[in-house]
Amino acid sequence: MIEPFEEGQVRGDVISYGLSSYGYDIRVADEFRIFTNVYAATVDPKAFDERSFVRWQAETCIVPPNSFALARSVEYFRIPRSVLTLCVGKSTYARCFRGDTRVALVDGSTPTLEQMTERSERGDSFWGYSVGPFGRIIVTKLEAPRFIGRDGLLEIRLDNGELVHCTPDHEFLLRDGTLAPADALRPESSLMPLYRESVRGYESVYQPLNGHLLATHRLSDEWNVRNGVYSDLPGTHRHHRDLDRRNNNPWNIERVPAAEHVRLHNATTFGPGFDPEAHGQAIRDALRKRAEDPLWSLAFSAVQRDRALRFWTADEYAATRARLRRKHRENWTDERWAEKSESMKLSYQDPDARRRASHVSARAWRDAPPSRREQQRRFPHLMVDFREKSKPGHNHRIEAVGTLPGEHDVYCLTVPEAGNFALQAGVFSLNCGIIVNVTPFEPEWEGHVTLEISNTTPLPAKIYANEGIAQVIFFESEEPCAISYADRGGKYQSQRGVTLPKL
Repeated sequence: MIEPFEEGQVRGDVISYGLSSYGYDIRVADEFRIFTNVYAATVDPKAFDERSFVRWQAETCIVPPNSFALARSVEYFRIPRSVLTLCVGKSTYARCFRGDTRVALVDGSTPTLEQMTERSERGDSFWGYSVGPFGRIIVTKLEAPRFIGRDGLLEIRLDNGELVHCTPDHEFLLRDGTLAPADALRPESSLMPLYRESVRGYESVYQPLNGHLLATHRLSDEWNVRNGVYSDLPGTHRHHRDLDRRNNNPWNIERVPAAEHVRLHNATTFGPGFDPEAHGQAIRDALRKRAEDPLWSLAFSAVQRDRALRFWTADEYAATRARLRRKHRENWTDERWAEKSESMKLSYQDPDARRRASHVSARAWRDAPPSRREQQRRFPHLMVDFREKSKPGHNHRIEAVGTLPGEHDVYCLTVPEAGNFALQAGVFSLNCGIIVNVTPFEPEWEGHVTLEISNTTPLPAKIYANEGIAQVIFFESEEPCAISYADRGGKYQSQRGVTLPKL
């Protein structure tokens, strides 16, 4: 039935192959045809252009980013009349999670990978969070959630109480931006975190690159602009189509004229039943809460000072200033007004003097940040806050890594744009980059298996010849099929080598 046949799993320095609990792990031969678009030929499944493939024979093969290669199995199969097989990729190339692993989506939901696989088959699309090429968290499309096979798993316990179950080779993003496989993680290893907070009902994401919160709907808007859904037009606001502030799917974000957007929300906010006192109190409470952050207070003060300076110096406000002076002079004596006017004039005409006399501004901090020692001397409250955020339970450190007994169904997905995605647990991991596509082996089919190896990542992928590439799972019927592949005289019967599609 399988030639050559290994009666057990061959392991060691190679990607395992041979007989397994639920099937047989096949090897990829050293014959490859790598797709190239040098001739700009169309990939036509009915008529493959031979010029679109570069022949390659070696112990390893590099599949270019977002491309594919054709190969064949080392094993030659002869399928019995009562057996049907399915072929899935090996987790060594796939890097997988257990099916109940939850993924963080920008619409506020956290479905499991198994649920995403079922929904994907019905046509659903998903958007999540990724760390972009320059270290900034962005919104990306999560594609092809799928069942990979069965494999042994590790259990990773995080200091926020979350558990992650994945294959030992699954790579995670560390807090310093480097990568580490799951089996190399140790207690106190710090993973790249996903922190999400609600600000006025809108979700905001913590950006590890600069320590700022950025609204998720702005990141989804960037995805739309990046993918040509619409342009970044001035004078427009980002708007949730369904008015759900937590549904940040890019299709739910649109650009509308600023005035129209303000009128729309004013009609909702200040319509019938509006309580101005409660509204004012909510704003005061929100400002008090934000003022607990010293950096925010500094930035807010700087903005307010800049606005005041512009009001008292810019020509566009001359008429308003004159009207305000007339109003004040009705209530103030000439001596008091003269004193007040001169004070304000000196204050706003010499901003450098104000800055020297006041606390360091947010702008000064940004342009010339003080040294660590200077920060500790002048801003001890900030250093205390920094140390609090570094304590266990906040920065997603590893508490323990252990092995789960037995084999488990494993799933993964693909993120072509960034190559990584965020779990609901609040950490980032690399995606499943290699997809192996194989047509099911029908009853009484025989031949070498032609493998389509797709690299869905933005990086080159390395394939090792004569090592495991995919797992074949066998299903035996209680009785032979009525018409087999041999009975039909199938055109791929007894194929050898890498076989291209035939008409």
